[in-house]
Amino acid sequence: MNLSAKQVLVISEGPTEAKLLQRLFGKFDLPRVEVVSLNANLKKLYLEYESYECEYSDLDITAVLRSSNQVGPGDKEKLKGKSANDFSDIFLAFDLDPHTADFDPQCVHKLMSHFCDSSDAGKLYINYPMVESFYHVPLAILDGFDNTDVEKSLIRYEVRELPGYKKRVNLEGFKYRKDHGVSLYQSVIRRHAKIVGFLTQQSIESTFQLKAQVALLKKQLSSIQASKSGYVVNTFCLLVPELYPSKCPLTEEESTLPSE
Repeated sequence: MNLSAKQVLVISEGPTEAKLLQRLFGKFDLPRVEVVSLNANLKKLYLEYESYECEYSDLDITAVLRSSNQVGPGDKEKLKGKSANDFSDIFLAFDLDPHTADFDPQCVHKLMSHFCDSSDAGKLYINYPMVESFYHVPLAILDGFDNTDVEKSLIRYEVRELPGYKKRVNLEGFKYRKDHGVSLYQSVIRRHAKIVGFLTQQSIESTFQLKAQVALLKKQLSSIQASKSGYVVNTFCLLVPELYPSKCPLTEEESTLPSE
């Protein structure tokens, strides 16, 4: 399928995910996608689906969004007269947010199990701990970064400190600039892919696939349960190499995974 033939719908948790998507697609000169913000977290998405008291597979996500009180009228208008079948791919981008009062791992697992295919019900990408993790990459790490650096350069977060996480990213990460070239963003995306690969022991070119994403979720939840901490990694950005691999190839000579 050529670039212009893709009809992509992205359902974001809020405006921050939508802004990151616009920046990424702009840097890589990719076609416009339709973005609808749910303005709610994973637990509220779960409750939306549960309120129908039926199998999730019986629901069309576009109809769920049009009926939701969380979705604004402008976004509902984007979906008027459309169904999931009108889109070649549907992605959902949400934060794990393990510090929130309504955080529920079982709900997250159920949503991940349902939203497993972008060409069907949709595919869920979870950011750890939140979407700002994309920028939580010190530029010094990117300089000369290779796969052998993954383990020693992993960044961890403490659940109790997450209310101040955005401030931490501003201090430790890089900031968006219009003059940043596409090569920088390719490096950032590859770093996140390599972290997923390292944590899940999956090859870098398969890190956006369901097996790796499910394994990553289990790894994060296990770490949170054991030590009230997790690993900083952004998965939402992987939809770029998933949709347009020629624009952001993940395969590199140094992609052999180290032993954990």
